[in-house]
Amino acid sequence: MQQIKVLPQRIINQIAAGEVIERPSSVVKELVENAIDAGATEITVKIVDGGKNFISVADNGSGMNKDSLGLCIMSHATSKLSSENLFDIHTFGFRGEALPSIASVSRLSITTSDNEKSEAWQLRMEGQANLGTAPASRSRGTTIEVLDLFFATPARLKFLKSESYETERCRAIFNDLALANCGVSFRFIDSENEKAHYEKTEKLAKRIDDIFGESFSKNIFEIKGMRDNLSLHGYIGVPTFNKSASNQQYFFVNNRLVKDKMFVSALKSAYAGLIPHGRYPVAILHLDMPHADVDVNVHPAKTEVRFRDVERIRSFIVSELKRAIESYGSSRSTTDMMDRFYSSISNPLKPIPTGIISSNSPVPELRTTATALKKPKDENFERQTPKIADVFAFPSQKSPIFEAIKKEWPEENTRIEPKPFELETAPETVNEKATENETISLGNALFQVNNTYIIAESDNGIIIVDQHAAAERIMLEELKNNLKLNSQSLLIPENFTLTEAEIELLKNYNDLLLKLGVYLEYFDKNSVNVSAVPALLETSDTEPLINDIIDELSIFGDTYTLDEKIHSILSTISCHSSLRAGKKLSSQEMNYLLRKMELTTNIAQCCHGRPSYIILTFEDLNNFFERS
Repeated sequence: MQQIKVLPQRIINQIAAGEVIERPSSVVKELVENAIDAGATEITVKIVDGGKNFISVADNGSGMNKDSLGLCIMSHATSKLSSENLFDIHTFGFRGEALPSIASVSRLSITTSDNEKSEAWQLRMEGQANLGTAPASRSRGTTIEVLDLFFATPARLKFLKSESYETERCRAIFNDLALANCGVSFRFIDSENEKAHYEKTEKLAKRIDDIFGESFSKNIFEIKGMRDNLSLHGYIGVPTFNKSASNQQYFFVNNRLVKDKMFVSALKSAYAGLIPHGRYPVAILHLDMPHADVDVNVHPAKTEVRFRDVERIRSFIVSELKRAIESYGSSRSTTDMMDRFYSSISNPLKPIPTGIISSNSPVPELRTTATALKKPKDENFERQTPKIADVFAFPSQKSPIFEAIKKEWPEENTRIEPKPFELETAPETVNEKATENETISLGNALFQVNNTYIIAESDNGIIIVDQHAAAERIMLEELKNNLKLNSQSLLIPENFTLTEAEIELLKNYNDLLLKLGVYLEYFDKNSVNVSAVPALLETSDTEPLINDIIDELSIFGDTYTLDEKIHSILSTISCHSSLRAGKKLSSQEMNYLLRKMELTTNIAQCCHGRPSYIILTFEDLNNFFERS
């Protein structure tokens, strides 16, 4: 039997270094957090060769005297714990592992002063060897320099990547900490070149603008919410300003940057039906809560936390996110809108090929804006709200709703007076206060293109609407507000084969499907009959509907609430029951759709996050065609 023995301190420190110090960016994180805990208001980070050869963090914090300097490099020596309660942590670093861990794998020097008389001390270490303490000169604060990282454990160097990669990791950590501490001035220097300088500010919006730039800032809006002892504040992106990865989602708990699946899940739920599958919203969220209700002592690097009541916190975050999104309105992202427009046009200056248009080619007759604009007889007509199924299923031109439309709105009066153009495509700057729900005006329908897109005109530009995407969103919001789905029995029940796992999934959510008007009968482990579907569906082809519902059900987890599950299924039903692309619309129908859009929450995107309309102002068009 092998004998148990106590490891030497050198090995203990190197094990701790492996947990805490993964790469140069880990050193930057630990040292900057120490500076913040020391009350610093100015912090300068310098690196060389991605931090592998040199890292320096200088601050104007409280500093240390000679005795404390000698203790700070000892394992588990700390000034961060005011009591023995590990569940009431108010500082970033508290384990007392960072400095001894860094010292064990590098050449380290610490120069510090706790007074304004430039009386300072410097301690130097090389691996495990303490090279002693000597007098130095420095104003109040601390400078820590780390040279030749991992020289004492050269095998670790093999796991590091290129200089540019390690530099970007250091820069990313630097930005993360700057986002959490707006009251601190940050400076980042790479090989003697200043790459970033963020002045201290009281406004998170200013710090966001400094770090991410104007393009990012124009497409986010503020969120603020409180419930009991929970407080949520920060900024989130308009739904159409989404990314292909989640690397622009930042979560802070009591100013500590964390990685937690609860936040990710909450964001996903709040933006459900607003962004496309596989895309991610941007968010910078700060959650403030009693320190005793969150355990930050579950990971050596302190990037993971454990909440005492995770469901209550998640519910609060989801509800506040949804409230903020709905109250902000239906803004489209500025960069998303114009970038899509420009990038989708291939070489707009390319000459028209010979023969496409000739002198004998017929010229289409155009109706100009000078044509008399006649109001409908009933000036309140545009605010009437008939039954949703009647409006957007468009079953027949002879349906009662269209007969009523034609009676009040004769064919020759196909246009109405435009309202003042009030929609801004996105906030001009980061607002410190969430904007009230915006009133949008989508003008008057001019014509339909490819039986799919409605072209409308306003006083300020033109609007292009995807009729299916718009109708899909209108349908969903109506269903959410008036959840009462009647079933319609199928004359001949449809039967099709599924996998055993898919059948089991449908059975697990059978009660939910019944509430939503979907009736299923199960005969064996691979066969299902669909006997009834929601009455508003305009098609009896149920297999695509059931397959889509299965896809939605498969992503549900224990953290999804019943409301979230209902919303997901309603999105699928809305897609299958809405006005389709390829449907020819009359002028009345097009204008009626525009009026309904103006009254609908989150109308800027369909249930799956695709854009439902684009606004091209005359200024946009003038810029594109290079008109002065």
